[in-house]
Amino acid sequence: MKTYDVYFDDEMSSNNMGFKSSYEYCLNWIQSNNGTNHSYFEDYKGGTVAIICNETEERVYEEKVR
Repeated sequence: MKTYDVYFDDEMSSNNMGFKSSYEYCLNWIQSNNGTNHSYFEDYKGGTVAIICNETEERVYEEKVR
């Protein structure tokens, strides 16, 4: 079973949440928190938030941080 993590990126830095969760959990977490000041969303406004597979390092989803 593959697990996924949430990564935040902009032109200056990158951070990740350290999740080992399902794709659905990560997507719901992004959708619930993007546009708020929760966690790294405040620091990465204008950057990107992405879901990355822990096993393959494949970027499977990405959207702009609002």
